[in-house]
Amino acid sequence: MKNFIAKFWAILSIFLLLGSFMFGQQLQDILMKAPFMRIDPSFSGGEVESSVNQGAYTINIHQKVFPALIGEGSEGFRQITVIKNDSAVNNYNIKTFAVDSLTTIKIVDNVPEVTKGVSSFTINEVGLSDKKMIFRIKEKR
Repeated sequence: MKNFIAKFWAILSIFLLLGSFMFGQQLQDILMKAPFMRIDPSFSGGEVESSVNQGAYTINIHQKVFPALIGEGSEGFRQITVIKNDSAVNNYNIKTFAVDSLTTIKIVDNVPEVTKGVSSFTINEVGLSDKKMIFRIKEKR
């Protein structure tokens, strides 16, 4: 009986492997739509907490993310995504807006300035393209 189960599993795994190569893209699309699948917030920036519309721009403020192997870490980030609504705008120039009760952001000539309370704060990384600007603010618990 054990011999039969082992051979059956080996043959089945060969068909599964071949099927995954032949139908990989369709399988990926099905799995991405499954309700139990989530993209890691370190890649996606986390869930959008609120949006601010400033005419030529839409600003998405993401929830704080504290990545760790297990549970949550003590250091993390908050991602801000600025999307251009008007393609005629060349540089990102955005007046001051509030992220939360302590944090405000102003963007002048593609350079974000973050203020937390009375002090300026560090930005982890900045990504800039024709349609969006993405940057992350360091956060601590």
